[in-house]
Amino acid sequence: MNALSFTPRAMACALLCLGLAGTSSAEGTLSADAKARADAWIGRDASELLVQLRVDGGRLEIDEDDTSMETYYTSNTKKPGWTENVYGSVGDLRYIDHQVKHPPEHRCDITYVADRDGIIRRWEHDGPQCDTDIVGPKPRR
Repeated sequence: MNALSFTPRAMACALLCLGLAGTSSAEGTLSADAKARADAWIGRDASELLVQLRVDGGRLEIDEDDTSMETYYTSNTKKPGWTENVYGSVGDLRYIDHQVKHPPEHRCDITYVADRDGIIRRWEHDGPQCDTDIVGPKPRR
């Protein structure tokens, strides 16, 4: 058998391995449910996305690519930083012994890409908690 001949079984295994290697991106780490929620935006008008996403507090970034004529809508979720007071006591007196500062935590960035007509064509994500933070569109009435 020469180096270029494969049995059907070996070919199927090689194709399967190549196919699995293609899903190792961040998108591959999402649950099927989260992927379905993000996929549900494909083909919808970006104005629907803007109505539903939280746009307050700098949570939404909009960037335009003049070359491709695409618009990128990136929604980010994060847990804000907070300060924990650790109390001590002497008798009946309680006091703040020290404080522990907890930094903000990045949860998820999801970017929806709309074409020149404002129709969402694809999406990508980054973050450890996108499974819970990605929301799908509300049902059309």
